[in-house]
Parts: sequence; C-alpha cells; structure tokens
Amino acid sequence: MPASMHDWPIYGDFFSTAEMRAVWDQDAAIRRWLEVEAAISTAQAKLGIIPAEAGDVVADAALGVKVDLDRLAEDTKLAGRPIVGLTKQLKRQVGEEFGDFVHWGCTTQDIMDTGAVLQMREALTLVDAELDAIDHHLADLIDKHGTTPMIGRTNGQYAQEITIGLKLGVWREELKRRRGALADAAGRALFIQFGGAVGTLAAFGDQGSALRRDVAKALDLQAADIHWQNARDGVAEVVSQLGVLCGSLEKIGRECNALCSDDVGEMRERARNGAGASSAMPHKRNQRCSEFAEAVARLGRHRASQAADLMGHQHERSGGVWIAEWMTVPDVFLCASGALSWTSRLFSSLEVDEIATSRNLTASGGTGESERYTLLLAKHIGRAAARDAVARACARSKKSGATLLDELQRDQAVPPL
Repeated sequence: MPASMHDWPIYGDFFSTAEMRAVWDQDAAIRRWLEVEAAISTAQAKLGIIPAEAGDVVADAALGVKVDLDRLAEDTKLAGRPIVGLTKQLKRQVGEEFGDFVHWGCTTQDIMDTGAVLQMREALTLVDAELDAIDHHLADLIDKHGTTPMIGRTNGQYAQEITIGLKLGVWREELKRRRGALADAAGRALFIQFGGAVGTLAAFGDQGSALRRDVAKALDLQAADIHWQNARDGVAEVVSQLGVLCGSLEKIGRECNALCSDDVGEMRERARNGAGASSAMPHKRNQRCSEFAEAVARLGRHRASQAADLMGHQHERSGGVWIAEWMTVPDVFLCASGALSWTSRLFSSLEVDEIATSRNLTASGGTGESERYTLLLAKHIGRAAARDAVARACARSKKSGATLLDELQRDQAVPPL
C-alpha cells in the first residue's frame, strides 16, 4: 500500500494530479540531478576545467545511466544525502579513466537545489496552465450569465442587488492576481544554485563565475551573481504564493458549495449519473467539485504556512532547515495541483439557476434597495431621518411580506418616492 495518500489508487486524482506527481516523484528527482551533473561536466570541459573527452563521457553517462534504486537507498541511509551514492554509481558507469571527473568540485546541495529549481519550473508551468483553463471557464460563465441579477450578501444576510458577472468577475480578477504573483515569485526564485562547499566556488579559481553562467545557460536558468544556499527567500516566496493561491481557491470553493445548497440553489454542478451520490440518502446529489476544491486547497494553504520556517538557515549551510524543503515544497505543489484541478472541473460544470436568483431577489422584498431609498429620502428629510424611516420600513417588510417600497409608501412621514 502506498504510504502517501497522493498515491492511493482509490483516491486517484483527489489530492493532486498525475502530471504534478510525475514532476515530483523519485524518478523525476533523480533524472533532474543527473541532468545537472551532465550540464556541469559539459560546461567544465568547455572551460578546460576537466578534459574535453571526460566532459562528453560523464555527460553521456549521466543522461543514460540506469540507477540501482535499492543500492542508492542504502547509500542514502548511510550518507544522509542521495548524491553521494548517485555519483558512486555514475563513476562506475563512466569507468576508471574518467571516473574521477564526475561531480568535479561540486557539492550535494548544488545538485539537489538546482534539480529542485528545474522541478519547480516544470510544476509552475502546470499551475499556470490550470489557471489559464479556470480563467477560460469563468469567462464563458460571465459571457453567458454576466448580466443576470442576483442578491448580494454580506455577513450571510441579504444586502444589495448585484449580478452574476460581478461575483464571478471578482473571482476571476483575484486568480489573475495570483497568477501574476506566482510569475513574479518565479522570476526571483528560478536561479541555478552553484556555489561549491561554502559558496565561494573555490575549487574553480577565477573560472567559477563563468562556469556558473555556462551551467545556467545549459539548463535555461538564471544565474545569480552569488550563491543562495543559505538564502531561501526565493523558494519560500514561491511556496508562500502557492499558499495564497490555495487560500483563494479555498474561499471560492466554499462559496460555490454554499450557493449550490438547497437553501440558496442559485448554482449547481452539472448532473452526471452517480456523481456525488450518497450511500444513505438516494435523493442527494452532493456537490463534490466545490467540496474537494475547498478541502484540498485548505491542505495546500496549511502546508504553505511553513514557508517562513524554510528560511532559518544558520551560517553558510543548515541541513536541519534545508531537509524540510524536501517534503514541504513538493507537498504544496501537489495539493495546489489538486485544488486547481477541482476548481477547473467545478467551473467547467457549473450551472446558474436564474429562476432561483430571481426568487431570492424577490424574497429579499426589495431590501437590497435600502441604500438607494435612504439617499433619495435624505434629500428631503435629512440623512438621519431617512435612515430611520428606511430601517422601520425594512422591519415591517420582513414581518408583512410586503416590499420595502410598499412599506415606505405607507409611511405618512415619508414623502412620495
């Protein structure tokens, strides 16, 4: 049985998507580490740091080696890091003549950090694609129902009339801001990590900076002028922004669920045979997309709350903090992918019940016009008196079932409207 619920067969894509799991699974991580090793060897050979032939042999081996996972696991248990065992296997693959040039002058964190950045870049592309799909679904809904009137609510009570387009438009703009914030964060985070043992690149002399630039170019990453092995603000910012995104998705999912309730009924998830079935109550068709969008987004937000903790490195390296990234960063991306997928499915199947929106507007008795009536009356009897008159009329309207306008017109102290 898989240890992580992300991998439970019965849950399938409930908590994350298959595409995102593929970005962060063990094979993908190892492949990225080897990709970094290959880029470093090629760049070192180009600069004459290692023999040209050694660079080709090491790079070819890194991109083609068949890793013994059982042996790697045993070596990792012993060393506490996977790169030690991985480079042992790579050296055996390269052979005795050039084996010493594997991982030449490098350190484990350079390989793992840069590999993780490559994974983050791929993962952010998936996030962006899901946000793009959600935006299109919202645009379609706004195009179809944008002018449909509905009652607005504040603190769970009827407020004023709004439109479906306004409600959906707020969500759409919020998610556009989250998309932009993630892109900005990525611009400050997707840098190669290459500093050597303590960030000085001492093993490469005056060629260190050139080597860092060449490796970055090979991997299509940005190259900072200085290492960031103990400055994790870039990683923390991406994780934090994913958390804020999850916060938005959580809020939207919860509100959609409420709007689909029998008590409101202004929206519903399109019927599908067996979808949202209850084991006890045959009459129910539960709104699963909004339910899971809210739940999984909440999980992502909770996990992202650890982002600031990832920044607490001491001196030039701090394994006790860095190790937490190994689980936290993938977990946040995985949960975010699940929340995004459910939200996309929600908006692709969401239906607006215009009969219900009209019914609820009527049920409000026109109290949504209270502000407008107050301002109209204020021109004649003063704002305080107008407010009191409208408040009295609202109270009578709730008891009598008459509209607010009817009750105002019955009040002899109120001038005609």
